[in-house]
Amino acid sequence: MVQSTPHFSDIKPLALWLHCAIVSGCLASVHARADVFYFDPTLLETEKSGQSSVDLSVFSQENSQLPGEYIVDIYVNKKKIVQRKIPFIADKNHQLIPQLTLEQLRELGVKIENYPQLEKLDDLTTIGNLAQAIPGTVSEFDINHGRLNLSVPQIALYRDARGYVAPSRWDDGIPVLFTHYTFSGSQNQYDGDSNQHQYLNMQNGVNLGPWRLRNYST
Repeated sequence: MVQSTPHFSDIKPLALWLHCAIVSGCLASVHARADVFYFDPTLLETEKSGQSSVDLSVFSQENSQLPGEYIVDIYVNKKKIVQRKIPFIADKNHQLIPQLTLEQLRELGVKIENYPQLEKLDDLTTIGNLAQAIPGTVSEFDINHGRLNLSVPQIALYRDARGYVAPSRWDDGIPVLFTHYTFSGSQNQYDGDSNQHQYLNMQNGVNLGPWRLRNYST
């Protein structure tokens, strides 16, 4: 007996068209939702009865994280300024938004006096929307590298010399007592006479809080 193998030419055109349409629709659906994830909270059951399910909707969007406090390196216009613990809140898209105080903005070199609506506020006031408070400002939280990137217009920043350290970042240092000395001597002999000379130079000091005491003795 000879069996014949069916070919695509034997398939009715309408059936073939429907088959292709279904496959294309499935692929489009998968592609459209490639960046959306779903976690079934019922899989995280606990032994406590009656406990409500955990809200995992924050993880349904790509690059989403839980709000809270994070220790981050703060960069302003691609230049590292300082490392601080900053609170973050989530916006409607589950993206984290930094909550910086006026005091912290001053530390970053922002000219608060250029913005009357900010200058009249207390230094501990939290600015929830930087873009609204300082037009042109953009923030980006790189959680993988623990980095908060801020893009701030140059007109809103102080222009300082290279290596400048803002007074807000100064500290008194550690208490210390120190001494530095140099000693030299010589001995000369001439016609049976012997002469010796010694020289001692001492530089002493103490650092205690903001105080700096120095002593120079010879």
